[in-house]
Amino acid sequence: MFKRSCTDLTKIPKEQVRQWLSTIESVIFDADGVLWHLNRPVDGSVETFNMLKSSGRKTFVATNHSGFLTKDLAAKATKFGFDTEEEQMLSSALSVAKFLSSKGFKKKAYVVGESAIVGELAKENICSFCLGKEKLVKPMDQFARDMELDPEVGAVIIGKDEGFNVPKLIRASSYLQDPNVLFLGTCLDTAYPVAKDRIIVGAGAMVAAVKAISGRKPLILGKPNPWMIDQLLQCGILKPESTLMVGDTLYTDILFASNCGFQSLLVGTGVSSLKDVRQIRNGEEQNKIEMLPDTYLPSLGHLQEFLC
Repeated sequence: MFKRSCTDLTKIPKEQVRQWLSTIESVIFDADGVLWHLNRPVDGSVETFNMLKSSGRKTFVATNHSGFLTKDLAAKATKFGFDTEEEQMLSSALSVAKFLSSKGFKKKAYVVGESAIVGELAKENICSFCLGKEKLVKPMDQFARDMELDPEVGAVIIGKDEGFNVPKLIRASSYLQDPNVLFLGTCLDTAYPVAKDRIIVGAGAMVAAVKAISGRKPLILGKPNPWMIDQLLQCGILKPESTLMVGDTLYTDILFASNCGFQSLLVGTGVSSLKDVRQIRNGEEQNKIEMLPDTYLPSLGHLQEFLC
């Protein structure tokens, strides 16, 4: 109805918006930047999420954050007041684990990232390990020569890692010199805003570093890869034409919606802005046309007035 027009829903008749919403049977929400900011919910997000769920629509949360097991994500959401269960939680860590399981992966995985990746792999009976805060106490060339590599490693997985450093970069890139070792990443999110003029480093930056050093191209299993919801599509729980993706980031959430055939709603409480949309629309970045959202609202909470 609004295909890639980035229609501001606050500027068209309410009845037209309500008519559009009546065609939506399922809603997928990004987490950080849409539902919450780190440790507090976005204003109006709890009420809107719960209204959509109570209306009978299927609701899911799909996050590229790999720092929580799905049960912990559900617990965080419940603490904020969102009416949700673990089965509705989809994470990049879960996506990586399901991918390797679907491939019958039997080797070990070396993980640069948070413990939730190891935890989700363990739920699929996949052996993995990370090496904490390994320090570079000798010259890089000597470290690389002396470093022991486990011959059983068949995959390198890169997620957001607050202890990311040169030893981890060398080890991951060394494993990847074997073309039979899989190179998997949780997401392409390079940074997250946490306050005015303050950002933190995302997994995408760490994936890019390993890619540059190893010369290998990673398979990203978080958004925008449709693999994240493949099972829900295959069993008919989600129907693309009646599914809405709500996100705050063009190159992950909105591109994910485009890749899956979903409708999309960009909210202005996170990474991307209308300025980013205008740059694509005005032809400055034509190769990114699939990142144009169908609709826009300043925040998820603004959707409430159309649900009454």
